Amino acid sequence: MGITIHGVLERNARKYPNKEAFITSTRRLFYKDMNQISNQIARLLQEKGIKKGDRVAIMARNNEHFFFAYFSLMKIGAIPMPINIRLTPSELVVIFQNSNAAGVLYESEVQATVDAIADLYGFAHQVSIQEAVETSASYSDENINIPIQSSEISEILFTSGTTGIPKGVVFNHDQLIALATTVSIEFSLSNEDKMLTLMPLTHSAPINTFFLSGLYCGASHVISEFTPKNFLQLIDQEKPTFAFAAPVAYLLASKDPELATYDLSSIRAFAYGGGPLALASYERVKEAFKNENFYQVYGLTEAGPNGILLRPHEHLTKAGSIGKHPTVSMELRIVHANGEETAPHEFGEVLLKGDSMMLEYDQNPEETSATIKDGWIYTGDIAYRDEDGYIYIVDRKKDVIISGGVNIYPREIEEVLAKHPNILESCVIGVPNEEWGETVKAVIVAKDELDEIELREFVSPFLADYKRPRQYTFVEELPRNASGKILKQKVKTMV
Repeated sequence: MGITIHGVLERNARKYPNKEAFITSTRRLFYKDMNQISNQIARLLQEKGIKKGDRVAIMARNNEHFFFAYFSLMKIGAIPMPINIRLTPSELVVIFQNSNAAGVLYESEVQATVDAIADLYGFAHQVSIQEAVETSASYSDENINIPIQSSEISEILFTSGTTGIPKGVVFNHDQLIALATTVSIEFSLSNEDKMLTLMPLTHSAPINTFFLSGLYCGASHVISEFTPKNFLQLIDQEKPTFAFAAPVAYLLASKDPELATYDLSSIRAFAYGGGPLALASYERVKEAFKNENFYQVYGLTEAGPNGILLRPHEHLTKAGSIGKHPTVSMELRIVHANGEETAPHEFGEVLLKGDSMMLEYDQNPEETSATIKDGWIYTGDIAYRDEDGYIYIVDRKKDVIISGGVNIYPREIEEVLAKHPNILESCVIGVPNEEWGETVKAVIVAKDELDEIELREFVSPFLADYKRPRQYTFVEELPRNASGKILKQKVKTMV
């Protein structure tokens, strides 16, 4: 029987009981502290009727409360479902309905959002994490030891398809431990490392790829939310050895006028993903940080995320590539539509296969079988290999927009715009943005006069801020092919 995620926490509590392991803006917790508090909350959750197999949402910022909820749910065999707290109540209700959520553990700061959801979706369990910490303080802090197999479901993360309907990506403990082991090997992580996590823990790379790998090794964790100033200050003050962020985070931090006053020398590896750093951007960041140890990571939530790396020494000649060799536990192919391997400089779809692949899309066998074929994940990313075998992503089959390392799905935004009585049709695209990689643009065919201010106000209740179009263009008609399908690539050339 393999080890579980919460089993790793319990092991670390025994091995490193007095090691400062969870450092946030409000708490500094040893591994034994995190384990004991999680045990106490787990007993409270049992008392409230949350049981093994229940799906429970977590709505918390990047801090100790997130992990109190995460580990306490796992300890009783419930399934944590981290949820982006920036989503609107209407967006959240769809997720809860589709996932059959039994309840929610939330920070008091999002009480109003939870109350709004509760009016639309009947939670069986609604628990404030802060109140749970206080209420359970007198409970036993011993490990609960409910029999949980490593092959059982450990978490569900959410992504959206091009239809805009969120899909739950289901993992078991074995798959996430395989991912943690892989990343530990690739980055030579150990219990002496200190991981800086500022990207949202509701996203797969921060929580699965990097937090869990650090947990697996017994590393320490500095946990907060990203601002350029916070990023620089925490490196200077806490001396982490490892950081992961979206490319835009590094670019924004590199522009800080007081950058030279911060000591960033403790970092031995800066990882980035969600988009490439062009050579000019890489050179600017490398010079600003006085550090050459940048790793581009490419993967898919459905694969862990796990995939391939571009290592520091490869950046000078191959910046913009995702790398050449997949990680130790993954295989990668680029294939034509007929399944045959592409030749150098031929475009094809990226396929991934390995130990950390998802079990399935939650309650969605059709999407699962369309994505996983013969053991391979079809990523929907179009790429080519150069003459040296390095891989470059050239387009996204599903037209996903990646802004600041976060996926945005045009169809979802188009469906919101379609609700406006004065919009005939729309086409949402990503347009290049120096800082964010891409930004959202809506191209509109209107019935009558329409202005940007009105549209910004209209979409606001339906879409989280990062999904809202930053640019609007009004046109007479949208280009279509013979079958009437809008040609998004042509739309990009006309605006």
